[in-house]
Amino acid sequence: MPRNPIPFEIRLEFTGQSKKQFNWQKRAYYAKRSRGAGGTVTFPWPHLREDLEALTRNEEERVPSERISKALSDFLRPADWALVEAQIQNALHQGRPVHLTICAEDADELYTLPWERLLLGNGPPFAETDDCVLQYEYACEPRHEPAPRPQGRILFAWSSAGGWVPNEQHLHALKEVCASARFGFDPENDVLPNATAQRLSDKIRQSPRPFTALHLLGHGKKLGDGTYGIELNAFEAADGPETLDARQLSTLLFAKANSLRLLTISACQSGDSGPPAHPMRSIAQMLHTNGAPAVIASRLPLSCPGSIQLTRTLYTRLLVDGANLGTALSDARRRLRETGCYRDSRSLQLYARGGDEPALHPFNPPPPRPAATEAREELVRVCHEALSRTSVKPIEADAPELFAQREIRPDVVLIDQYDAIGERQWANLEQEVQRLAAPAGPLRSVFDERGTAILYYGFPYVPLALLAGYMANTRLVHVLEHDRALQRFTWSTQPPATHPQLEVTCDSRESGSAARVRISVSNEVEFAACAEVLPESEVRLDLHLQLTLPQKGIVQSEAQVLDYAKIIREAIEQTISGRNELTNVHVFAAVPVSIAFHIGRTLASTGLPECYAYNYNALDTPRYKWRLGLKAAKEGRPAVTLFNPPSQESERHHG
Repeated sequence: MPRNPIPFEIRLEFTGQSKKQFNWQKRAYYAKRSRGAGGTVTFPWPHLREDLEALTRNEEERVPSERISKALSDFLRPADWALVEAQIQNALHQGRPVHLTICAEDADELYTLPWERLLLGNGPPFAETDDCVLQYEYACEPRHEPAPRPQGRILFAWSSAGGWVPNEQHLHALKEVCASARFGFDPENDVLPNATAQRLSDKIRQSPRPFTALHLLGHGKKLGDGTYGIELNAFEAADGPETLDARQLSTLLFAKANSLRLLTISACQSGDSGPPAHPMRSIAQMLHTNGAPAVIASRLPLSCPGSIQLTRTLYTRLLVDGANLGTALSDARRRLRETGCYRDSRSLQLYARGGDEPALHPFNPPPPRPAATEAREELVRVCHEALSRTSVKPIEADAPELFAQREIRPDVVLIDQYDAIGERQWANLEQEVQRLAAPAGPLRSVFDERGTAILYYGFPYVPLALLAGYMANTRLVHVLEHDRALQRFTWSTQPPATHPQLEVTCDSRESGSAARVRISVSNEVEFAACAEVLPESEVRLDLHLQLTLPQKGIVQSEAQVLDYAKIIREAIEQTISGRNELTNVHVFAAVPVSIAFHIGRTLASTGLPECYAYNYNALDTPRYKWRLGLKAAKEGRPAVTLFNPPSQESERHHG
């Protein structure tokens, strides 16, 4: 793996679709992501108003974090966020850092949202995921670019005009870090105590050796219009503190071009823009707009212990270890969580333009990137034949983005089960399941490989596709669907801008111990057919995920598959996971292979009891002729149950 792997860059651009003044009503935006098409998204401002206002009042304990996280995820869903999540997980699997940039035009209110809480699948929030960096970019060119890069110097300016500040602890941390890094830091000339606006301006402009970074420690103060400024010492000490609003501070620092590349504002709510879409904007946003390549600020009140820990970790990683700013901030967040400053870790913000490598290396030139595009993991194709044979294998034209810049393993890994169980030869089913799930078998061997990308396709029975996904678990696997018209395994090159949404209904009962999950995408899963093999008296919970008009061929893109998989996972986690009275889960899925595979992944990663997947065929009696125990199959135990016709009461187990 390269020493400095190329970050995976994602850019989310939002454009406002309403010229009306912000009024806390539901608003629509056009969202465009890098490497993908755009779409219209709608944010439920009235439903989140109470939570967001509680955050700005520093009443975080009143705000259920998962509610805001879910609102952010739901907001991005029409923009194929599920696909972006998969791309992020793939990049992290490769050891690549991830940089997500939020940029809004005619939609300043979106900067007030706590994007740090955006969830990645069923994992932690984005800002709490190692090697993930969230950047905010204001949609305009800076008024001033920094002067040519100096040798590097930090100005530590502090003011206790608004109350006591830990200036001695900050200074001690800076002196220790700079000494360890052999970085020139002179406490006599590089520290500005009791900073006034004029002295700060003069210090930056008149120094014979220019400053690269400003570390500003002080108190934030809420202004009459709801925005925040910073308190500095007044020119006359007897006058008390002088409060500079965001525009005044940015003008003070950037009225003329200077050498500053990094501003760390260690003051409460320096990243808070006040009321949504307020024209003043936050201190951090205004500084970034007016010329600062990189600004670190805090959306919420910043604790004294947290500010000290941030100072020590941030500059250690930048100066001693030579890390870029994104990595340094990610490590600082982790260290804050480890030392009990959890709220501070969520509150930090980074304003920097997406793709601006020099901004992330304020003290040294960024390392050179490879001259050629970095090679991607080798692609391994896995073909699964059981229901029928395949006649073609996917090529680059079928999935250009997946195949691009990859070595393609010439030999397809073939899981050939057609001769044994094709044409409904159920007598061989148990044996074939054991072969498919064998630890040293071809499928699990491929899943156990590292440094490869996997493409799964073919014509397996639905329960076998679920089993394949169940064994893949968290391993990222791409799946292609068969296009009947083209006779190829591919996705539509022009899928609809929006796809039909899965509707979720749940019926809980007082008795029984089984959870029945019905998923109707290709066809409707009927009660009557399920009841032939799972008596209603055993069903304690019926979870149904369905399209309004199920039909074959309705799934046309990987983004659609991942979106449905996310909805299915969330529904199972909310209704089934953790309920001890539910001792088994029964899945009746009328879905294409791609969704079946991802259902299996979901069932493997949600801590459920034994899960059974049922196979449907209208020619069989009963129509669900057999089921497969996923956990039993993976563990090498007998896993197949064959159901006799209704006239025969007994069931026959093979194995």
